[in-house]
Amino acid sequence: MDDAMTLFAREGYGDTSLQDIATRVGVSKSALYHHFPSKDALLLAVLRERDHRIDDTVAGSPARSAAEILRGFADGAEANERDQPGLIELYAVISSEATVPDHPAHAYFEHRFAQALDGFTAMFEAARDAGDLPAHRDPAHEALWVLALWDGLQYLWLYDHDSVEVAAALRTHLLDVLPV
Repeated sequence: MDDAMTLFAREGYGDTSLQDIATRVGVSKSALYHHFPSKDALLLAVLRERDHRIDDTVAGSPARSAAEILRGFADGAEANERDQPGLIELYAVISSEATVPDHPAHAYFEHRFAQALDGFTAMFEAARDAGDLPAHRDPAHEALWVLALWDGLQYLWLYDHDSVEVAAALRTHLLDVLPV
């Protein structure tokens, strides 16, 4: 999985062959086919693995209020930059390539973005209900802003690791939206 993630992130889905992945892993192409019936199946497995890693990180954190969880996303962004920069690159590259409706990951990202917006909206609604989100802030609007800000910052970070601080920018925004 890690090698496929690396190649898809570096070369893009279209320019990475199963032979490239098999060579990097040190197995035959037929051995790769034994585990994944197609390149599309491998891509979807890689994307699901990325989601699993993120879900495991979130699940491992102690139960907190919705506002604390939302503010904590900046810590997660910081850990991702440090520990899994290839996953950020993979996500950025593949999500951009998948905007074309016939791309094998298009439906995956369409579902993922809808699910992320629903999840963020629910957390902002819970923060509002707990009195942590100011009344003038709309939960659905804030969810869209956070998702767009986070993704946009990650794209900028890929171009300039030294100047773009994803976690700091997220932290600043979330503290403005959800004052302590």
